Amino acid sequence: MSKEGKQQFLKVLRDIKVPDGYSSNISRCVNVDQSKISGLKSHDCHILMQQLMPLALRGLLPDEVTSVLFDLCGYFRELNAKVLHINELEKLEERIIMTLCRMEMIFPPGFFTINVHLVLHLATEARIGGPVCYRSMYFVERYLGVLKSTVRNKARPEGSIAESVLAKESMHFCSTFLDGFQTLSNRLSRNDENDESLGCSARHASTLFPHPGKPLGKPSSYVLRALAKLQAHRYVLFNCSYVDPYLRAHAEEIIKKGTRHRARHRDVEKIQNEKFHLWFRSYIMQLESENGIHGVKDDIRWLARGPVEAAKRYRAFNSRGFRFRPKRLDRVTQNSGVVLTAKTSSYASASDGKPVLGDVTYYGRIIDIIELNYSGKFSVVLFKCEWVDVISKRGIMKDKYGYTLVNFSHLIHTGENIVHEPYIFPNQADQVFYAEDEEHPGWYVVNKMKPRDIYDTGCDE
Repeated sequence: MSKEGKQQFLKVLRDIKVPDGYSSNISRCVNVDQSKISGLKSHDCHILMQQLMPLALRGLLPDEVTSVLFDLCGYFRELNAKVLHINELEKLEERIIMTLCRMEMIFPPGFFTINVHLVLHLATEARIGGPVCYRSMYFVERYLGVLKSTVRNKARPEGSIAESVLAKESMHFCSTFLDGFQTLSNRLSRNDENDESLGCSARHASTLFPHPGKPLGKPSSYVLRALAKLQAHRYVLFNCSYVDPYLRAHAEEIIKKGTRHRARHRDVEKIQNEKFHLWFRSYIMQLESENGIHGVKDDIRWLARGPVEAAKRYRAFNSRGFRFRPKRLDRVTQNSGVVLTAKTSSYASASDGKPVLGDVTYYGRIIDIIELNYSGKFSVVLFKCEWVDVISKRGIMKDKYGYTLVNFSHLIHTGENIVHEPYIFPNQADQVFYAEDEEHPGWYVVNKMKPRDIYDTGCDE
């Protein structure tokens, strides 16, 4: 690599922001002027090899060199996954042979030491011994460092370590009999969402919606304006299974009131977006007047009345092993990236009356984390996001390496129109982080995250 290429490679590593807890602050280890990287921890080296190197090398080397390095990074990324499948490991065993052969055509013979040859057997070793994370020496090395730090008398290091271990195990044994205190035996995980000291959103959660997660920090006051209030309330209604019968009844009423031509699906969607919340409120109030308050479920009654204007805004939120923050708080880390796969109706033309329902993956960033208050009876937490235009394909593309790139200058569902949907539930979002692509200015490479402390055990027994 040339000097300019090295500086561009290090500049990407210095400027990249990753989610909280993903790695240490690698930007501190990068010196762009001297073209040096120093002070990396073992975990940071793995993150650099598996995730960050493909982002930083884009466009700096010939394609034949870049592709083989990307294959090598992908090999280690799949090998170090928390969940391994035997059939995938067998494919890795075959693929790494071709990868090393391609590397021999590029790199000099002196590069291929015994450590490089060891890479050939790592997939076979994982197939025999199980996931790498359970056989690594990281936790052993960390514990050895803890033991070394307990030495007070250097003339008797073994005695110092034995005394400290005995004291620690005694305290740990006693802590198992203490209730109401956080100890080593009941300490919560970093992104825990089931704390007993949850705020208002958990104590007043509705039976209509699943447990959303755990808000972090002290909330601030937030006022929902007319359009934002309508969009947030409508999203809650349209994504509540208990409201589905009322949605179908409203759609049938629209069709019956139509003109001599049968109402198209698109027309029904438009009318429901604009008027369903009003029809739902008047319909529930009519049922109350006819059958009394016991004729309708309490949560449905309060849901039909809509949220009040006074809402809450949170600075962070834990959900499904992820920690989310609004975009404005992304300073050192990046916790605002979200991805959502949703069922979306697609039309062939403006006159098409038969939509095709399919899965569409949306990429965006969180702008706000708000909590709707339904008359003090229950509350619902929503993420307000800015979404990349993936419908017209203006804001998304695939590069020659197979990575997904997005452009935030082309947005949809900005909230300016009544039919826009900028809100989602916390438990619907998966986390991603975006790295700016130096080869395509204005475009960002999408990197998907896996939830912390959550394992995919699959469906097999």
